[in-house]
Amino acid sequence: MTQTRYSPVFHVVALLTSAATLVLIGVGGLVTSHGAGMSVPDWPNSYGYNMFLFPPRLWIGGVFYEHSHRLMATAVGMLAITLVVLAFLKESRRWVRHFTVAILAGVIIQGVLGGLRVILKEIDLAPIHACVAQAFFCTTAALAVITSRWWIDAPDLSHSSHGDAGRALLRATAVVIGLIYLQLIVGAWMRHFGAGLAIPDLPLAYGHLLPPMTDAQLKAANHARAWMPVEAGQTPLGRVTLGQIWLHFGHRMGALLVTLAIVVLASMVLRKHRRSGLVFPAISLLALLVTQLTLGVLTVLLRKPADISSLHVACGALMLGTTAVLWVRSARLYSPRPAPAPPARGFPVIPAHA
Repeated sequence: MTQTRYSPVFHVVALLTSAATLVLIGVGGLVTSHGAGMSVPDWPNSYGYNMFLFPPRLWIGGVFYEHSHRLMATAVGMLAITLVVLAFLKESRRWVRHFTVAILAGVIIQGVLGGLRVILKEIDLAPIHACVAQAFFCTTAALAVITSRWWIDAPDLSHSSHGDAGRALLRATAVVIGLIYLQLIVGAWMRHFGAGLAIPDLPLAYGHLLPPMTDAQLKAANHARAWMPVEAGQTPLGRVTLGQIWLHFGHRMGALLVTLAIVVLASMVLRKHRRSGLVFPAISLLALLVTQLTLGVLTVLLRKPADISSLHVACGALMLGTTAVLWVRSARLYSPRPAPAPPARGFPVIPAHA
């Protein structure tokens, strides 16, 4: 096994790629929140202009958000290309070089999905595009860990007395990643299919523990929505379907499951795994959870203000990425590592006095 060498440049570019991807997800949230998904109706050009030559005087209204999203996506693509180049120049681990190629392929796939969403005018591609973005962010966060000095210096605890507890931590972290990702999928479908305010009150649903389940209850709910006051700047409450209501309710139930899972995971880390690289992500995850729940409540009570609902999307991505970092670091500490390669055999050295 070749000795891994730390490359500050490679690590910094990996960090920049991950940070830029998070910003891209946030800008994408603004596109959806402002209903700007089709503000630029052609692709890869922008109203016939080359994307990079699109006149700033035309960046108005929804065009500003959609075009900014495209430019940010291009920046992430350029960073991904830089990662591949640096990996083949500075990285001795073959699997890491392949990982950067996979990241570049992910950027390309994501760009094509976004383009097809515009060209085909297919709304079903929008939540798929959003969910792929979340998974892509996890890969960039993982690469930032893998290229760090922490990764190189981390001890091998797979054969220690904490090995079994470490494997349990890995399983628990994987479960939390799955739950958060499912929650983000439901959230993406909810946002793109107009269910963000399908239940406009909290913590109850139209004054009850369970939302409407029959046509008569739905009719009463839509009647109540029609008479709910709407302040200046708030999203008006139109009619909703039972499907939209239960999609929204599913997102709320998912939030409860994610909350419970994160509290259990953070407790595991803080009680049994107080090690370098694990405590900070666990505490950060708890802080992000509180922030995310607050943003979710404000999104409903303030009737989906664009900035708050977009921050809610970005914070969800950051929660997923933080959990991915916790899993990668746990895997580094507690997973068995390949044995070092034996030294190469050569001819015996003959003493000079022989």
